[in-house]
Amino acid sequence: MWILVAAALAFAVLVLPQVVTDDDKTSFAGSVLPSGGDSRLPSLPGGLPSGLPSGGLPSGLPSGLPSTSAPGYGAGQPTGGGGTDGGSGGGGGSVRTQEPATPTVAPDPTADAYRAVSPGDCLAVYDTGYDDYNTRIPYRVSCGAGNAYMWVSAVRSSGGACPQGPGRNYMSYTSRGQTTALCLTRQFKVGYCLLAKQSGSGAQARMNAGLMTAVDCDDKRVPAQYNQILHITGVYRAPANASARNCARVQGDRTYYWSWLVNGGRTLLCTMIYQG
Repeated sequence: MWILVAAALAFAVLVLPQVVTDDDKTSFAGSVLPSGGDSRLPSLPGGLPSGLPSGGLPSGLPSGLPSTSAPGYGAGQPTGGGGTDGGSGGGGGSVRTQEPATPTVAPDPTADAYRAVSPGDCLAVYDTGYDDYNTRIPYRVSCGAGNAYMWVSAVRSSGGACPQGPGRNYMSYTSRGQTTALCLTRQFKVGYCLLAKQSGSGAQARMNAGLMTAVDCDDKRVPAQYNQILHITGVYRAPANASARNCARVQGDRTYYWSWLVNGGRTLLCTMIYQG
């Protein structure tokens, strides 16, 4: 758990301390959209829920990110055996043999997709909140696309070699004894929403955010481990001693913000509970 203490705005009449955490198990500074933009994720074609990336993506990796087991090899059998052509009159027969066929190796498109990813690529991957990613295939997209949720900071031979911290994680795949781990940094965008779990209220309130998650802001149901939807209001270069006080968007702003330092502490992520 990553725990920060955030304060309500200096402009508020009552100052209530906030304790914020994130639930990344291993753990993006993003671009800021114009203020006043749509609070929902952009509508994209496809069969996924509104606001989530399209493309008919397959089922996701588990949140704990274990490596996927390697596929088997195709079976190859010799096509011919030694045969004897007996000659008449007691003469010696000739023996005909055929070389055994070389076993064929089954193709592995998933391994190929992982190996095609390079540092600096962006992926249409996010945590669904149900202990898995939306896809087990690392689909590459333009980093300016609406579904570019992850930025690949590095490619390693194990997830343990990836940078850790809030808003960071990895996804890995093992094929034929070789592991490819993609180190992920979340790209946060104003107007998008995250899943979170709040416990307590007032001075005792705690907010546990799924910083790698993405969700339609208007979703009526959330995964059991969450009970709040947070709306991203700002993504800023973190000033010295950054806190929720730095999330004010206008003078006299009385909004109650929850904030996190992400991207290795270089970026201030500001959120509020989604109001609809």
